[in-house]
Amino acid sequence: MPIIKNHEFDFENPEGVDESFLIKRLSLYATVRPEDLKALGADLYQSRWRDFRQSLQDLFHPPQGLRQDPPEESVCCTSSPDGLDKEATPVIQGREFSIQYQSAGIRPHELPVIGFHVDDKICPGFCYRVRYMGTRDFLFNGESRMLQSVGLGYGKRLTFQGNTHNNNENYFWSDSRAEGFAFSICAVETGDKFVIYDEVSRVAGDVEVLSVDDDQTEIDTVYEKGCVKKFVRVRMTANVQYHNRHQGMLMDVTDHVIDIEGTAEIVRQRSSSKATTQQITDVHVQSLGKCTLWKED
Repeated sequence: MPIIKNHEFDFENPEGVDESFLIKRLSLYATVRPEDLKALGADLYQSRWRDFRQSLQDLFHPPQGLRQDPPEESVCCTSSPDGLDKEATPVIQGREFSIQYQSAGIRPHELPVIGFHVDDKICPGFCYRVRYMGTRDFLFNGESRMLQSVGLGYGKRLTFQGNTHNNNENYFWSDSRAEGFAFSICAVETGDKFVIYDEVSRVAGDVEVLSVDDDQTEIDTVYEKGCVKKFVRVRMTANVQYHNRHQGMLMDVTDHVIDIEGTAEIVRQRSSSKATTQQITDVHVQSLGKCTLWKED
């Protein structure tokens, strides 16, 4: 960490620093730490950018012709645990600053959180599974958790719903690890129950979800007065209890295990802290044709 003398960085002596002075100069919400400045390439400015009168954001724009390489630890090796080689690994463009992050293997349905960047599709109130990017390991033992808040500042604190209200330790910062995190939205989970309606809105049976594919993919977000809606493409295996009727009277029930694909609609009302999946549309069932699944209360 560079030392500050007369409002200048002394890049010759990076060991000692008056951290209290630096903190006063930064935003109240900033979480920039010594390793952050090093990762941002502060050492590249040794001969050219000594004046600390420039704002912190200027550090993100190196002089023309001076290339800022990603931190060594954030560059994935030639073969990641997920089988994605370096050439196939996408570059993530920072949303708030002109920083490019080399991700360590993110899948098409996942949303990146890395460094100062939090994907703008990630929204509090919705449930996500979080994977350590570059590995097959998940936070929270692979369980989905509702995202409670995304903090302010540069390194943003992401807080998830905890088991208790008094001592919630389910949080981390967007820049907690160089490789980043991969978020995947969860609209449907194993055990969810729905009522299936046919094309003319008649109840055709009951549905219980047995398994859901991991690649639930967000396809759209709609902001309406008083609510936020997300539309997510899902594929699942479910047990369907068809209601066989004769002359309008319920006669018997038969069970079938089928594969279902459709678009889940998740809604977060302004008055609620948590979004709920209300229905799954664009469903086609062979014995019924076009159907809609409504969440069972």
